Amino acid sequence: MKKILVPIDFSNCSRNALKNAIKIAEKLNMELMLYHSVVVPVAFADGAPITAVDMDFEEMEAHAESSMQKLAAEFPDLKRVKYSNMLQYGSLQESISELVEKEEVSLILMGTHGASGFEAALLGSNAYHVMKHVDCPVIALPENSDITKMKHIAFAGDYQSVPNHDVLQFVMDFARAFYAQIHIIHIDKGDVVVKDQIDIARSMERYLKNTEHTFHFRKFDDVEEGLVAFAKEQNIELLVMIAKHHGFFDRLRHGSHTKQMLMDIPMPLMVLHE
Repeated sequence: MKKILVPIDFSNCSRNALKNAIKIAEKLNMELMLYHSVVVPVAFADGAPITAVDMDFEEMEAHAESSMQKLAAEFPDLKRVKYSNMLQYGSLQESISELVEKEEVSLILMGTHGASGFEAALLGSNAYHVMKHVDCPVIALPENSDITKMKHIAFAGDYQSVPNHDVLQFVMDFARAFYAQIHIIHIDKGDVVVKDQIDIARSMERYLKNTEHTFHFRKFDDVEEGLVAFAKEQNIELLVMIAKHHGFFDRLRHGSHTKQMLMDIPMPLMVLHE
């Protein structure tokens, strides 16, 4: 059975992520894995890190296990899906890649802090690292978002080549599970050639023929700004991107005007890998 990994830090954000993950697991017949990273406090002496001497590791682990059990009790709907708890020492960034491979995780659903969902999702150190480097679909979910009620999904890319079938299938399965429409959006800085539009649409149509979808081709001097405008125009509730377009992430990380724009519209973001 495919698994959804949900990082848990006992915040309201991770609770909301778990709430969404339960519904997704039920719809897509997937197993949940609730993951908590136990971070050991560290002090510094003469510039060198040392573990806190008064720390009781068994007590830390027992406390984490107790907290996970209490969390599960808050969500009676967990009983409707198969799930497990996972505790691990160390930072999320260092351990999650290994965990994804070992446990054959098919999706990571991460809650992000604050109302500024895009900034938190893309620029937060944990979510940004996981999205860019972990070879697994990742959803960054802003606080209070509910993608289980979504009706409009935007699938963005350059489409110089058609995304592989597995990537398309993952998005289609998601859309069908929640009866959502897929808006395939191509934004270009140059003039859009009609023939290219037709070729792109034809090449993807055979994969999407059983899924409600539309194609959109737009010219915009700033690609990120164009995506934001499109999302607002079409009431997009989930933006899907392919991780190979790292330039988008890097520009977001360093472009102050783009950051501010994206902070204005909290939105869940799914990143896929080819």
